Amino acid sequence: MSGQKCKNKVAMWTSKLGKQYRKDEVDFDAAKAELDKIRNQPENKRCADCGTQGTVWSSVNLGVFTCMRCGSFHRALGTHISKPKGCTGTYRWSPDEVEQMKAIGNNRAKELYGSVEAMKHLPAPDASHEKWLDFFRDKYEQRRWAPLKKHGAGSVQQTKQASKVVTGDLLGFHATEERQAFCWVQSVAQC
Repeated sequence: MSGQKCKNKVAMWTSKLGKQYRKDEVDFDAAKAELDKIRNQPENKRCADCGTQGTVWSSVNLGVFTCMRCGSFHRALGTHISKPKGCTGTYRWSPDEVEQMKAIGNNRAKELYGSVEAMKHLPAPDASHEKWLDFFRDKYEQRRWAPLKKHGAGSVQQTKQASKVVTGDLLGFHATEERQAFCWVQSVAQC
């Protein structure tokens, strides 16, 4: 009887964005090929954080491609802020993760996270680990350089609030998958 139960079990796989897939229904090779196309776009060939040529890591929830060094800082931020993932073939990518990278990418990330302004505050290459980590916290957790947007009759709302929904942290808690999808659509419409 217990052997029969095992035969009926379906292997599931959960993406870093929380969506579950039947493992036998995901074409990981096609997802990797699509990711490589996105990663090879000119704006995604340079690290979203330091501008270094060559991206081997990403932050799936933030939608940015990074170099090896900056990828390590994304890992240090914690998964409540950044969900890092390798891009060179070691990790499997799901359709929702690839779509997130396609929807944001490094070009769109400049708008969401104020990357152009953030580059003015980039630590020196030989700065301490803590100084670099503070930079990443300012950029992604605090949204320090997120641009201001006007909404309505003269009211000003920071895009950083709209972009917080990308991480599912609009209300300060980890949102459900449906809430994240709803909020993501709202943030794109607002920007």
